[in-house]
Amino acid sequence: MKYLIAVLVFCFIGYVNSSLSVQEAIDTMLSNIKNKEEVIENNPGLVDHIYRYFQEKYPRDDLSRMFDFKKSQRMEIFKSNLKYVIRHNEDPSTTFKLRINEFSDWTDEERDGLRTKLNVGPLNNEQPIESRDNTIVPPEYDWTNQTRVPGAVTPVKNQRHCGSCYAFGVVGALEKTYAEIYKESGPLSPQELIDCSGQGGCDGGNFVPSFYYIKRNDFRLNLEKDYPPTPDGKQQTCQKREGVRLSSNSSSTLQYEQIPNGNEEYMKKIVYERGPVYISFNCGERTGNDTILREVSDKFDHYASGIFDVPGCPAYRNLNHAPVVVGYGTENGTDYWKVKNSWGPDWGDNGYIKIKRNENMCGIATSTYSVGLF
Repeated sequence: MKYLIAVLVFCFIGYVNSSLSVQEAIDTMLSNIKNKEEVIENNPGLVDHIYRYFQEKYPRDDLSRMFDFKKSQRMEIFKSNLKYVIRHNEDPSTTFKLRINEFSDWTDEERDGLRTKLNVGPLNNEQPIESRDNTIVPPEYDWTNQTRVPGAVTPVKNQRHCGSCYAFGVVGALEKTYAEIYKESGPLSPQELIDCSGQGGCDGGNFVPSFYYIKRNDFRLNLEKDYPPTPDGKQQTCQKREGVRLSSNSSSTLQYEQIPNGNEEYMKKIVYERGPVYISFNCGERTGNDTILREVSDKFDHYASGIFDVPGCPAYRNLNHAPVVVGYGTENGTDYWKVKNSWGPDWGDNGYIKIKRNENMCGIATSTYSVGLF
């Protein structure tokens, strides 16, 4: 066993400065090992080398983090997450894969800092009258790969250490409207909503107050290039309220609709006809003793690919994240929503996640908003 570990350490050292991600290096090194968790648990030298590689891939100054932990404590967090990812990925019953990423040595408090205190208002329980138009809704659609409105979805953004996902969700749902009016892709500014909308900044907010801020501002919002994010994503004093107008004329005014609670068939129709929609989502919670919320957090935070499905994930509590549904489809017989997150392109599948459809998974259809010219 000692000889084997020495070989593994030697192999891992060879990955330093390589183009492999941390997870790819781990998978390659352990590909022929049956008892992967045991090897990780009983060989601190190997974990140390893996963690050094992780730190090279995700260089950060601990002083910039919310909590300054000693390296040994961070390494224990990393080791625990490494074993969790290995255990999950070896389970043949799972519909999705996990991977080590930049959050893998973060404390519970730091990971929960990505969540937002969403002020979810009353739900819309009025179901729509059956549509009598002739629109044919295709079985799958993706706003990131279409020609109807080029540039409707902009590159994935990063909210960093700021509970401001509501602002990123709102602009993600609005960027199709900008592309529709101005015939170009235009990343809008979440920072303006964080700074100027009068909500909680990095301590939370919601869709409706964000919309009414834009409405009071003559339906204007700055482009990201004109109102860029702060280096750490934190709130600052409001800089300016000008910007591009998101209502083209008096007959085509920007408006929103709260999609009926739990109606994923109608939501599918809205996504296809109007564009990406803002959702309130339960992505788990680290602090506290709720085991299902910790499980959801472990899996969401380390998501890599496949269709996210956590049975028992609450759909009507802990709605603490606001990503954007940008499409839908079916994979291996399972329906899914394609969701754009705001944790940077390194998270998930290039910043995206597929979430199981037609079961209101983690509240994805509980409190949802469509916004645009309709």
